Amino acid sequence: MNPEKFLNSLVNYEKVPGYKYDLEAYKRFLERLGSPHKNLKNVVLIAGTKGKGSTATIINSCLIANGYKVGLFTSPHLKKINERIKINNQEISKQKMNKYIKIIKPHIKNCFGARTFFEVLTTIAFMHFAEEEVDFAILEVGLGGRLDATNVFYAHIPVITRIGYDHMNLLGNKLSQIAYEKAGIITDSRLQSRHRSRDARFSDKIKILEKTAIADGQKIPLNSPLTKGERGGFVITIHQRPSVEKVLKRIARERKNEIIYADELHRIKIKRMMLSGTKMRIKNPLGEFDTFLPLAGRHQIENLSIALTVLNELKNRGFEINLFRVKKGIAQTQLPGRLEIISEKPLIIYDVAHNEDSFKALHNNLKLLFSKNSSSIKEEPDLYIIFGCNKDKNITYATKNIFPKAKEALLVKADNPRAMEPIEIYNKAKKYQKNLVIAGSTKNALEYINSKANNNLAILIFGSFYLYSDLNIY
Repeated sequence: MNPEKFLNSLVNYEKVPGYKYDLEAYKRFLERLGSPHKNLKNVVLIAGTKGKGSTATIINSCLIANGYKVGLFTSPHLKKINERIKINNQEISKQKMNKYIKIIKPHIKNCFGARTFFEVLTTIAFMHFAEEEVDFAILEVGLGGRLDATNVFYAHIPVITRIGYDHMNLLGNKLSQIAYEKAGIITDSRLQSRHRSRDARFSDKIKILEKTAIADGQKIPLNSPLTKGERGGFVITIHQRPSVEKVLKRIARERKNEIIYADELHRIKIKRMMLSGTKMRIKNPLGEFDTFLPLAGRHQIENLSIALTVLNELKNRGFEINLFRVKKGIAQTQLPGRLEIISEKPLIIYDVAHNEDSFKALHNNLKLLFSKNSSSIKEEPDLYIIFGCNKDKNITYATKNIFPKAKEALLVKADNPRAMEPIEIYNKAKKYQKNLVIAGSTKNALEYINSKANNNLAILIFGSFYLYSDLNIY
């Protein structure tokens, strides 16, 4: 069986319009499979509009460096579905996926309704992580939060990254509506306590497990999770826009959760910012240290602060979190598609920016990285853009602020049924950029730009995750 072909045969809201999720039905579906999610301990659930994948990946890298076995579930993928499910950075194998699909397949169409692409993939992640007995499961919410398939836990660590405008046709046109959906991952702390008391894995005291982890050749005891005691539950986030923060505060208060603001706990001084990453000095509850984060862009500093706050809370719960290994984990973080250098000659940069907040971050980073005063390049290059996006995206910020920076912008259609036609992008962008070219494909666009024979050009490709698969020629 080809697992990717089977999964693509299911309803996939990443590629078709709609958002018909029934979380209660999905929970009953999981029960028919033995509730594999209930066998996971130490779940970190991450919602938000931007930064979810980066934050998840940094936490993952630091926990692995500390000797733990870590399951990581992210979406969407850039090249193949297996990328979404990893244990200690090893993608799930085709054989493993087929094994779980054979178990799941008979239950997909039943009285609870047909399950979706994302729900089945989430179930595979639960089963894989449970069978491999991971010490931590780090899960990136797919869409929203309240009704998302990942939101089936009671005793998890809820993390909310920056919230902005995206998927408005599904989550609401107002930031307060979007924030309400994202805040759905915050569980009532009274329910957390009730479920912990029923589960021997959750204790008010530190219990040392029989197994140990290996980090840098040393054995480290693995601790089971601690409740926060009289402190109740908590949610980790950063200070948000006023309308968003108002919603988060209300829901946290109603559900007896404390809000921990990552940006209040960290002092981060940028020492040098480059296309390859950022050198910085950090002072936080874990200690004071210099480090290098190999994810380019100022916005990644915010994601790092959230990740470090999660690690600090784990340390407060009794887990072994070593500062030296955290520093090592930060430096070993790898995440394709985020201001990624695809080629140096010519300079080709790909970024997954696809909504207003990520366009703003990309714009700010370009101003820094492509400035004449930047330490990352010798002189400001001639910038060319290759852009494609989905129909439901508001691209006004990109066309107004990023497109004018380019000598030319080449417009392509992403490999997705929801992709916006290049002529529609053209009509939206022509007011801000006169040199627009509709290209047949990303490959054709690259060939056209390379024909300019300019030794000082930079090519920026952005607008959709689905453009990445076209870059196999490099």
